[in-house]
Order: sequence, then C-alpha cells, then structure tokens
Amino acid sequence: MRRTATHHIQNTEAVKQHLIHWGAQHQTCLYLDGHKSANKQALSTIGDTPYEALIAVGVQQEIILEGKTAFDDLDAFQQTHKDWLFGHLGYDLKNADEDLHSQNPDGLGFEDGYFFVPQKVMIVYSDRLEAHYTPECYGQWPTDLSAILQMALPDKATADPIELYPRISKPAYIQAIENIQQHIAAGDIYETNFCQEFFCDEITLDPLATFLELNQFSKAPFSAYYRHGHKYALCASPERYLQKQGNELLSEPIKGTAKRLADPIADGQQRERFVNDPKERRENIMITDLVRNDLSKVAAKGSVSVAALCACRSYAHVHQLVSSVCCQIDKTVTPAQALRATFPMGSMTGVPKIRACTLMEQFESHKRGLYSGAIGYMTPDGDFDFNVVIRTLLYAADRRYLSLSVGGAITSASDPQMEYEECLLKGASLRQVLGR
Repeated sequence: MRRTATHHIQNTEAVKQHLIHWGAQHQTCLYLDGHKSANKQALSTIGDTPYEALIAVGVQQEIILEGKTAFDDLDAFQQTHKDWLFGHLGYDLKNADEDLHSQNPDGLGFEDGYFFVPQKVMIVYSDRLEAHYTPECYGQWPTDLSAILQMALPDKATADPIELYPRISKPAYIQAIENIQQHIAAGDIYETNFCQEFFCDEITLDPLATFLELNQFSKAPFSAYYRHGHKYALCASPERYLQKQGNELLSEPIKGTAKRLADPIADGQQRERFVNDPKERRENIMITDLVRNDLSKVAAKGSVSVAALCACRSYAHVHQLVSSVCCQIDKTVTPAQALRATFPMGSMTGVPKIRACTLMEQFESHKRGLYSGAIGYMTPDGDFDFNVVIRTLLYAADRRYLSLSVGGAITSASDPQMEYEECLLKGASLRQVLGR
C-alpha cells in the first residue's frame, strides 16, 4: 500500500518545470503533460482528467513484453501488483496475436513493450502536488520535495541545428503510394497508414532541453517525456489511443490534418473547408468504424457509441479531425484485455487492420518500434490512459541515433505529392525545435 503526501502550490507551471528537471535525473522516468489550460477547448469532456501532469520515477518492479505471450504477461503483471504502472506498448506488439512480423531495420532498439511499477509517483493538480510513494521510499519525500522546489533551472542552451535525412527518397515514397493504391484498387485494403522515417546518426542530443522546447512550442494534450535508460521519447502527441475510467472505454482516433494559417480570417476559412472536405471525412469515418469494431470485442452488448464524429480540434500549427468512440465494459474485462482487443490503434493501421499491417511491413523501410505505439499509465484501480506515439522524436543515446517518423492515411483518393507534403507538415514543429 502506497503512502501519500500533499504539498499546496500556487504556480502550477513553475512546479511542473521543477518537477521534470528533478525527474529527468533518474534512469527511468515518465512525465506526462496534458496542458489543460492550453487545450481546454480541444479536449473531450468525456475523457478529461483532473490533473495537470503526472510523473513516475524509480523502478520497484518491471516487465519486458515480447513474443506471443506479451499481453498475457502484462495481464499477469498488472493483476499481481494492482499498483501504478507506467510504460509503453511498441507498435510491433501487433505480432503477439497475429501472424505478423517486423523485420525492417531498427536504429533505436526500444523493447516491444515495457512497464514498471515506480517507486515514486507525483500528480500535479491546479492547487497541489500529490505524492504516492512506496513504503520503502516514503521517508525520502521531504528531501525530494525540497530538491524539487529548490531545483535550479538551467538557462536555455544554444545547440547546433540538427538535420534529419529521409530513409527513402521522395520519388520512392511517391512510388510506394502508387503501389499501395494498386492494392486498394484490387480490394486488398480500403485505407492504410503509410509511414516514413527521417533520421540522423552519430548525433549527441540534450533530450530534456529538446523536450522542454518542443513541449512549450506544441502544448500538445498527450505530451510525454520518457526516459528508459539510454533511450528517450520526446513526445508532442495530440492523440489519445485508449482511456479507461471505471467501466467506460474511450478512444479518440485522429484522421485528417490541415495547416493552420497566420491570418485569422484565412485560417477560419481553411478550417471550414477542412471540416467539410469529403476525402478527409471518409478517411476519418473509415477508421472510426474500425475502432467501433475493435471496442465491440470487449464492450457490453449495444454499448458502443460515437460521441463525436469528425470534430475539428485546432492546435498551434494544425487542424485535426477527431472522433470519439466509447463503450461500456464488464468489470471482469482486465486492462490488458482491453488493450489487446484494440491494439495497434486504428488510426495508425488501416482497414482491414491485419491486411494493412502486413502490407505496410512490405512497403515501409524501417521498423516502427515505439513510433505509432502508445505511452501511458495504469492506476491501482485498473483505470488507464494511453496516447498514440506520433509527433515524437525518438533518441537512443547509446547509439547516438535520432529518429522522427511521420505517416498519413492512404486511400484511392490520395494524391501522392500532397501526402508527402502532409508528412512534412506533421514533422514541421519537431524540425523547428531541432533548428531545421
């Protein structure tokens, strides 16, 4: 049983800054920032959470997920501990239940899945910092609190620009889309998510400084700073994969992206065109239907519903079409079973899902790994919240390898040139943080 303590705060943003600098010193750290004030109009009230940020540090117990037993192992681990769990589900856990494979080059080396029971969990609310420590660590709370509040924040460092190189050329990307569209014309699939990688090797990066700049720049509702030894995810995700609150599941797939414009009137016109664009709506509706089908595997009969269809959420640099799909589940459905039924998320796969995953393994030139997987947490009560790992820099310090992957929905109506430009748009904020 964890022991708790509370410290009242006045400046939430300042506390968050001190907290992440303190947490980043640990070998294992996961910091989640929802930017509630910045995204108040964008977030679904259905899936809203009361806290401003979460952080977990230190490892009490841990599990690596791999192979065909991955979700069974996660289920047993969660049922055994019934504690806070933080970690990730890599995209290649798709191989656990299906005859799928991942043999493309991997420059990063993240485990297929990893979760840890943290020694220390801290929750930032609007008026207080709440600590949840294991009994063995509870005596460290006063010292930790003092260290957090007195943490000296470094001046912003000036780093040399980092240039990322495409794993495949633009002509090769366009040719791949044309080949994918041949499969669509043949009826193999209706829609898929095709991804490409931009990378740099032999690079030294300051992960925390990079994340802080990205976090301030994007203010994304599912941001995450994730350190796991020598590997880092610097995540500015706008998308929720799956949330469980009590007996309700919520998934919020994103499909459809348009650039924000500087002029407010022009941007409003852009938003109006975007919301009513038949192609964008078709892409979103197909994936929404896929998510409905996934949720039905664990839902109470007749409880799957679409709370919002093709709603537009506007962020600093892009407009997005987002749908909200929810259902009721029986209390006998475990967190791992809910994740297993819906993973990988529909927005990063395609219709039908398994065939789309198979084809993308053939056409993509890199192993997705953590990209298009999920980062998040589970509570002692079995609730959870996971994002979709997109708009994310992945960095392996031991390999000095930096990766940025981007993807988009491909249908029969897709224009390969425009799809390439959309990929550049999705990576623009991350490139800007890197100085390119």
